[in-house]
Amino acid sequence: MKKGLVGMLVALLVLSGMWLEPGIGQAQAIATVDYEALYEQGVAEGIISSADVSLEAWVEANENEYKQVYQDGLRDDVYDASMSYEEWIKLNNYGQPPVVDENWEEVPQNPMVRGVYKGYTVKKGDILITNGTSSSGLLGHAAIANGNEYILDIPGKGETTRQWSTAKWMKEYDGNGWVKVYRLKDSSVANAAATWADKNYYSTKGTSKQDIFPKYGLTGSRYAKNPTYCSKIVLQAFYFGTGSKPVVQVFPSLVTVYDLPNYFSKAYKPQQVKYFK
Repeated sequence: MKKGLVGMLVALLVLSGMWLEPGIGQAQAIATVDYEALYEQGVAEGIISSADVSLEAWVEANENEYKQVYQDGLRDDVYDASMSYEEWIKLNNYGQPPVVDENWEEVPQNPMVRGVYKGYTVKKGDILITNGTSSSGLLGHAAIANGNEYILDIPGKGETTRQWSTAKWMKEYDGNGWVKVYRLKDSSVANAAATWADKNYYSTKGTSKQDIFPKYGLTGSRYAKNPTYCSKIVLQAFYFGTGSKPVVQVFPSLVTVYDLPNYFSKAYKPQQVKYFK
């Protein structure tokens, strides 16, 4: 009799919407997000450009793309379940690429035999940010050029680090969205960071043979190297690989892709030097 009553009660709760399966509560919370207020806040903070992104387009991106990445993160325990969608989208720079100085200039090129893509030469220590893909709980993707010819990154869940040629990496992501290249003015700092990334995330001897295979994951200490994720590798390289120089100003517990340039100190902040779109 008691089991029958419990069953009837559960059925009533399900029908009334009061009984929620894991994840449904978060989905309902997303459905009640005040997108207009969030959009206006992003515009006020100078992160969303109303001239380039309309409210309607931004809401559509949230509904069709960002929301799924957030829900994937909840499912995979990337962050605490108490994190609201509003908090998450702000953490991910409102889904917008890093704000760039309107007067930025493309760096003149000295074409090389290798490391060239569409006439542009990638330089050791360059930071690459793209919207060509997203991982569970993290919008966008980041990588670092660990040489003038190669790009180092970790693509996502179930993967480990990899080293691709510049042309191969660019073709993979340039074809699926935009790619922005950032560069520090101090090439010695960029070189040191790239070397650290190479020897800590790909080859301990700095050769083409990989002998380091970290797992992908957004949990664990910001200073640990296993598990790791794309933007964390980049920031760690400039934090640990540059000695006592005050290169990194902020090292958050979750290093979001689109906010990467803002974690650097003013004196070392990387500048956009190329935009593939």
